[in-house]
Amino acid sequence: MSLDILNPVLSVMAKGMEGKKILLYGSNNLGKTYQASRLEKPYFIAFEKGLAARPGIPFAPINKWSEFTKIVKQFEKKPEAKDLYKTIIIDGADVMARYCEKYICDTYNVNRIKDGNKGYGLWSEFETELWEQLNKFLSLDFTLVFITHEEVDENGKATPKGNKRLMPTIRDNCDFTIYLKSNGIDDDGRTVKSSAYLAETDEYFARSKFEYGDTYLEEFTAENLKKLVVDAVKRQEEAEGIKAVTYEEQKEVNSSESQDFDSLMNSIKETGKKLIDEGKLEIMNEVVEKHLGKDKKVTGCTPKQLDVMSVILDDLNDLLD
Repeated sequence: MSLDILNPVLSVMAKGMEGKKILLYGSNNLGKTYQASRLEKPYFIAFEKGLAARPGIPFAPINKWSEFTKIVKQFEKKPEAKDLYKTIIIDGADVMARYCEKYICDTYNVNRIKDGNKGYGLWSEFETELWEQLNKFLSLDFTLVFITHEEVDENGKATPKGNKRLMPTIRDNCDFTIYLKSNGIDDDGRTVKSSAYLAETDEYFARSKFEYGDTYLEEFTAENLKKLVVDAVKRQEEAEGIKAVTYEEQKEVNSSESQDFDSLMNSIKETGKKLIDEGKLEIMNEVVEKHLGKDKKVTGCTPKQLDVMSVILDDLNDLLD
């Protein structure tokens, strides 16, 4: 997809559960883990030991940050995982940041984040690592589910529990933030299934990015959750006269045009040769130094610098007659 404001790409809506991001939260024993494990082809990234009563579920027990990053990298690098799994669940999203924090402390050999960097703290390093790994996870082509507990804010309102540098990113990227509430027990002493809420009130935070979706499920089950998502898309199609696409089609629309390192380097060299032929060597060097620094050359760039190389190429092309 090329970026052209005069010929914009139009956003599309995908049908079904694939690619949807869901945040489940509430107190204990509400069926969060159990119902998530009943979604299609689940795989659990278990920061919390919540599968003890649910045998036979594929999972990775996470005891340190590096284990989480290895799991995410495998999902990135192994396309055959799509045949095995449809849903990836992070159980214990509220404790993810603790593992990341310990990783940063161990990396810089300090006891606490605030002790690093000569007393200025390692907050920037912590935020960067947390964001980079979370962004990789959010980019995976699966239904993604985050499970966390609830906490009460200063106004007495229930909100998803988690580190302030982590939870807002999760919450803002989720299509559904679902608050679960207990219905107690029945006359026989058996637990009644929890109810799910998807619209914010003074009592709790919840929301759906789908305008026509139900905002309440009397019984929170995997089947009812899937039906809610499917129905929300169908209703919007009918109400607005639009046509939902497959997730693969949506992904293609949302992708950006990119070049690999070698082709980008060759394009810069070709443009540079044309500028030299036009007698613009000096101004070309000024553009390169502006982005890379004094006495730096594009030929010294590495594959990690694709983004800045792309900007340099755009600026050099603007100089051509």
